[in-house]
Parts: sequence; structure tokens; C-alpha cells
Amino acid sequence: MLLGKIDPELSWCDFVVLRMLRRWVAARTALVRPLPSLVSLAAELDLPFETAVGLDSLFQLTENCLGRKLQAECCCCRELVPDERAILALMATAPAPLGARTSPVIPHGLPGVLCWAVATVRSALGYVPAGTARHSSARCPFGAPAAQPASA
Repeated sequence: MLLGKIDPELSWCDFVVLRMLRRWVAARTALVRPLPSLVSLAAELDLPFETAVGLDSLFQLTENCLGRKLQAECCCCRELVPDERAILALMATAPAPLGARTSPVIPHGLPGVLCWAVATVRSALGYVPAGTARHSSARCPFGAPAAQPASA
């Protein structure tokens, strides 16, 4: 699994999304419902309830579209795994729900439901998409899932 350092240039909203993703994956791995944990974290971060609900939906929809579980590091890790980078890229580059389904940064397009989920989270966070070249790729940013340990 390729790891990358957390970019110190990430915005506060990016760190919120990353922290929520890590909490969501940890809860799901522990076989508990992730939403209550996300709601608690949103309250700790003084974020609206809608942020937790929107991110819970975004993560579920993303897994459904991928046909596999998202992977994330633990909460205090300073490294990013590919799915974490891909979620941040999705937040930064997804087109508006009623606009085009493709963009130069996401050449293969996105299902409308993901565009709506991203728009909801952006609204709750006051997130302004960057759409920078650093997220540009000719292939899906989620790529293939990392191999799971044989003992799992």
C-alpha cells in the first residue's frame, strides 16, 4: 500500500473530512454504526449535525460505487493511504450536481449521487473546492484496493 505524508497545505475542511473518514472506518471495522460517532466528533469540532450525516452518506455511497470497503489509517497517523487521498480529491474536484458529470480532473465522470453527497458536505463545512492540478489523474484516484493480510 502506497502511503504519503499528510500535506501541511491541507485546509481545515480537508482535515475534518480526513478525521471523519478515519473515525467512520474505525467504527465500521469495530462493527458499530459509524453515524453516532461522527455526530459526536462533529459536536466536538463545533460543526453542524449535517456535516456528520453528509459524510456518513458520502462514505457509504463511495463504497457502494466502488464495490468495496474504504480503507483509512488510524486517527493519529501522519500518513495518508490511497483511499484517504482519493476522498480528499473527490471533495476538491467533484463537479456541481446539476453541472457536467465530468471535469478535466475527473475524466471518467462521477455518478450524480456522489456529486450531490459532496455538495451537501461542502455546504455544511463551508468548503470551497480547490480543483487543483495536484488531484489531476487520468485514472480513478481510488485505484485498486490494497491487499488484505491473509490472517484477516
